[in-house]
Amino acid sequence: MSEVLDTPHIANPYCKHGDIHAFCPYSPEQEAFSASPAFETFFGGAAGPGKTVMLLHEGLRQIHNRGYRAVFFRRTYDELRQVIEMSQESFPLYGGRYNKSEHLWRFPLRAKAKVPEILRGRRPGATYTLAYCDADQDRFRYQGGAWAYIAWDELTQYGTDLVYTYLFLRCRPLVQGLDVECYIRAGSNPGGPGHWWVKERFIDYAPPGEVREVVVEDPLTGKKLRYTRQFIPAVLDSNDILMNTTNYEVALLSYPDPEIRRAMRHGDWNIAAGLMFSELRDGVHRIAAEEPDPSQQHEITVDWGFEAYAVAGWFQTTSGILDGVPHSTQYRELVINKTPPPLFARMLVERTTRAERIQRVTIDSAAWATPQDGGPSPAEQMLPTFQQAGWKVAPATKGAGSRVRGWHLLHTYFFPLRRGGPLLRLMDNCPVTWRQLTGVPRGEHPHDPEEIDRKFVEDDALDMIRYFVQGRPQPAPPTAEELLVADPDLDYAIDVRTYQARQMERYKKAGFPAVKVARRTQPRRHAWTPGSPS
Repeated sequence: MSEVLDTPHIANPYCKHGDIHAFCPYSPEQEAFSASPAFETFFGGAAGPGKTVMLLHEGLRQIHNRGYRAVFFRRTYDELRQVIEMSQESFPLYGGRYNKSEHLWRFPLRAKAKVPEILRGRRPGATYTLAYCDADQDRFRYQGGAWAYIAWDELTQYGTDLVYTYLFLRCRPLVQGLDVECYIRAGSNPGGPGHWWVKERFIDYAPPGEVREVVVEDPLTGKKLRYTRQFIPAVLDSNDILMNTTNYEVALLSYPDPEIRRAMRHGDWNIAAGLMFSELRDGVHRIAAEEPDPSQQHEITVDWGFEAYAVAGWFQTTSGILDGVPHSTQYRELVINKTPPPLFARMLVERTTRAERIQRVTIDSAAWATPQDGGPSPAEQMLPTFQQAGWKVAPATKGAGSRVRGWHLLHTYFFPLRRGGPLLRLMDNCPVTWRQLTGVPRGEHPHDPEEIDRKFVEDDALDMIRYFVQGRPQPAPPTAEELLVADPDLDYAIDVRTYQARQMERYKKAGFPAVKVARRTQPRRHAWTPGSPS
């Protein structure tokens, strides 16, 4: 980047190369990000390593090419303001002129640029758009656009990948034959509504720094093509100026939530901050797939949709004789849309073995509504197939406040510290249900914190599993001893007092009076402090 943006008149305090540049990478991570050969690269982790400034200036790499177009996205305009201020400090040095109404920088080839590589001429040059895209439907505002460089700052602020992947269609040169390179870059901290899809796409996809191929296939011709993806971890320690001349690290470590501290200071992606079901853990609530147990009770729950997705979950439940309380497991899922109700019912039957002996099918009550033409409802169209299989059918429990009651009930089912384990688990062959459960953010003020964030549009599997627990007998709450047992979660080891206080406050609000009078049956665990024996 320094070769393109070199100018002899600007001193850059971040430069570590002994030269003078308007901008250049100032850490090993930034250099790796700038040199990434991948089509899609994500720069993510701790707060403070310069993700925003790097994403912004990376888009200047090809402004000497008159056919070049770049775009930089934030979630809202308010979030974009600081980026605009940042661009106004350096973009004019390259001949840029800002159009405030369009949030557009123009780099005319005729401008008196201080960068020698920018050619002078009469034709219009490159442009750089600073844009925002709030909701998923806002992606259609950019239909028909063409940008060689597409950047996303704070990508985890998007609850789904719909906006991000849709703009893949727009990553192309505006003018053909001008040797413009096209690629996508993004950056973010852990946490936020889109934490889990970003983690799944980048952090879990390949080891840090590894450039790995992604295979895509044409569904009509079967033709397979490949592109590359890379994750560059961002760490605060590489920013010497921020670490040595400010109290920024102190500010990060002063935040009361230990999960947010881990995320912002150390770039830890294994957090559940801000999520509705933060208690879910792989290996505790998600287990290895195995064949259904014919000795258990089996049932199917359906959240119906035609244009939206229809989601079916298969569940098996123990008798509860051995440990005093029944335990359920989701062992199969079907997620599909644009499928007629009779065909959907047939698919459920075909995926079920006789040994499972389905005792009940619970269907979303919306599927029982009479269509406008007065014909049979979707549920009534499924009934003949289910009756032929010998399955009983019932509508799901709904009503005012049923959603919030369902989320509370799921917390009871997911409580991880029962002696026999949580009352509800999922097998790892139910990826959609698991992804939605572990990725849905809770509402925040001024919205209802007991409800999920309504901007989170993927809730079909959530509703399906909620119908399942609401259709079962009320489970027994955890005992006082189970509530007070030490949680082996990493948070406990990192910050015992904060974590315990938060847990106790949660249990008091949930209405467990036994918390105040419970007797401990195990020796008390003491937190280790500096100077004490380990």
